[in-house]
Amino acid sequence: MNDDDIPEVVDIWYETSIQAHSFIPKDYWEANKTLMKNKYIPMSETYLAVNDERIFGFISLIDDYLAAIFVRPETHGLSIGSSLLDHAKSNRKNLQLKVFCKNKKSIEFYTTKGFSIISESKDEETGENELVMRWHQ
Repeated sequence: MNDDDIPEVVDIWYETSIQAHSFIPKDYWEANKTLMKNKYIPMSETYLAVNDERIFGFISLIDDYLAAIFVRPETHGLSIGSSLLDHAKSNRKNLQLKVFCKNKKSIEFYTTKGFSIISESKDEETGENELVMRWHQ
């Protein structure tokens, strides 16, 4: 990924976050766009799913922490997320992530990919409960 890709990656993150997290006000996601663009994406190891020069999804890692995996909503069901996750798993022996408890589709996705729930906590910024999940080789 290069710096020119960051605005498109942030747009995918934003669009997908609004749809997947309808239980969190849209203002929260809007307020965090600048942080994603200027801090979180640049500090992460990010891999893109690209076809014909269009970005369809991405995965961001910070060491063994899966910080983000987002796929354009119109391409859900095409195994793009699975491919991105498989790529990350091929480069790590352990992965850990957090997912909102109300995000049932993502919890099911991670569970089918070998992740297990190790704890539950409350996200201080949103007030929503979240699960900590882990995968290891």
